[in-house]
Amino acid sequence: MWAEIEKYLPLFESAVLNARDGEGYPYSVRCHPEQDRPAENFRIDLSEETDVQAGPASLLFHSHDEKLWNQKIFLLRGRLEEADDGHVFRPEKFVPSIGTGGPLGTVRMILGVRKAAAAYLNRRNLVRPKIPWAEVEAAKKEA
Repeated sequence: MWAEIEKYLPLFESAVLNARDGEGYPYSVRCHPEQDRPAENFRIDLSEETDVQAGPASLLFHSHDEKLWNQKIFLLRGRLEEADDGHVFRPEKFVPSIGTGGPLGTVRMILGVRKAAAAYLNRRNLVRPKIPWAEVEAAKKEA
């Protein structure tokens, strides 16, 4: 896993830490994780006002250009732990995606998004919405 992390890590300036807040709600914050190679973890310095709790967490590394093209994405799943001088994120799984997992990573991401959307709609007893493509095309021409 660390070989993959080190292969792609230089492509990113920051990441988004996803964890739980003090009341158990999902909480996301941009951060600048510092890799600790010997310990195989990341040190994360969060402001004192950040109410992030130890437990399951993820680090999302992503980048794109100003038009949202040339995307590069990978996710690390793991655990967030409190330390004397901040927090430590211990990755347990590397999840490649667009721009980091080759064609297979892109296919996995697309299939995962479709599966998540279907589950969301099923839980709410909703049907997949119809997209009015003619209206979309007309709006594009007008713009």
